[in-house]
Amino acid sequence: MDKRMGLLLLGLFGLAGSLSAASGISVISTNNSNGAWVGYTDGAVRFCNGGGGTAVPFWTSCTTALDAHGSAVTDISNSQQRAWVGYADGQLYYCKESGSDQRPVAECIAVKP
Repeated sequence: MDKRMGLLLLGLFGLAGSLSAASGISVISTNNSNGAWVGYTDGAVRFCNGGGGTAVPFWTSCTTALDAHGSAVTDISNSQQRAWVGYADGQLYYCKESGSDQRPVAECIAVKP
């Protein structure tokens, strides 16, 4: 096999690996005031806010509230600037958002059983 074919195959396998590792959105919960909590299948949670309207929200700034850790987010319930985040493996987090529309901030703590 010549070097070009080997590099092509290596590139294709590398691309397939990175595509299969991509995470999908599992939950979106809006806070009724200009923001949304977004949960992913890999466990990551992001809080997004910004401009928008009543018909079509337009989130322009996002921040990571929780990093990916392997268990899918199954539910997000929120009220005002707080959110409860539930996972497929039973984990539960309590999160709060602050900051501005341009620089959102989100912090989460694990809820102990």
